Amino acid sequence: MRSAVGVAANRVASSERLMRLVYDNMNETSFGGITHHEEMLSDRVRVDAYHRAIHRNVRPGDVVVDLGAGTGLLSFMASRAGAAKVYAIEHSDLIEVAREIGRLNGFTNVEFVRANSREFVAREPIDVILHEQMGDELFNENLLDNVIDARNRLLAPHGRILPSRFRLFVEPLSLRSDMRVRRLHNIDLPDGIDLRPMEHAAITAAFSADRFEQFWARPGSVAATIGRPEPLVEFDLATLDAADSLPRRHLIERTATEDAVVDGVGVWFEAVFDHETTLTTSPLAPITSWGNRVFRLDREIERGETLRLSVDLGVLVDPDSWSVVVA
Repeated sequence: MRSAVGVAANRVASSERLMRLVYDNMNETSFGGITHHEEMLSDRVRVDAYHRAIHRNVRPGDVVVDLGAGTGLLSFMASRAGAAKVYAIEHSDLIEVAREIGRLNGFTNVEFVRANSREFVAREPIDVILHEQMGDELFNENLLDNVIDARNRLLAPHGRILPSRFRLFVEPLSLRSDMRVRRLHNIDLPDGIDLRPMEHAAITAAFSADRFEQFWARPGSVAATIGRPEPLVEFDLATLDAADSLPRRHLIERTATEDAVVDGVGVWFEAVFDHETTLTTSPLAPITSWGNRVFRLDREIERGETLRLSVDLGVLVDPDSWSVVVA
């Protein structure tokens, strides 16, 4: 008989609405400290992409809302780009850090507002919604709910969202051989010690709970993708109706161009600001402050062989609910 706690947990996990509320409550704790923001401010790939995009797309006289402003960097960039007014919206104590940075740097057109963005009401139509609410797996910082809500309530006709277009990738990967960890029965040992029979051994099954079915790719560990990557999901926040309109279940097929070990299936995203600026968290691109979750596979594949995978995105804001299996 399941415990009351277990039943309640299952009900929460099955409800996207409740999971979004849970995230809202956790978010203030997760991002209220300075350490995580120091990591983001030190990410030159991220900072440079936003700097280019903001200076290309924020026009003199614009009124800008910065959702989840954190230390205020994007708000200050928008001000420097010529915005007439910037609302820096942050619901944690970090708003005081942003306020002090703004004071010390002489920003007079940035208004600091401590609030959840869904509680904020502007005094005028907003020309640009600026945000960086992308988690490692894109959706897990309530990106869709927060930006769509702000778009529907605040954005002026013909207003812009930065960034607006996104692509989510879920792709089979091969790791560098010197950074690969294989399953017990696939490990080669000296002196003729053979672990292959352990694949189906009862003693191995007894320890199956200890097998890490997901892991985080170490920087520089990914050697290649299997086949050509294609977006699993693409959307534009300027036109997307709601989070529920995105498909959750997908079938992907990739054909190997050479013999390889498919160590796992990795997750990354691209944020498209305009035709010149795209921010990618691909493990094959320059390193960013985002990480790459990998669903472990450890399967050998031959050149010309096609790998078919079934992907279920489960509850979008909870990547622990996602699954990838061989179809």
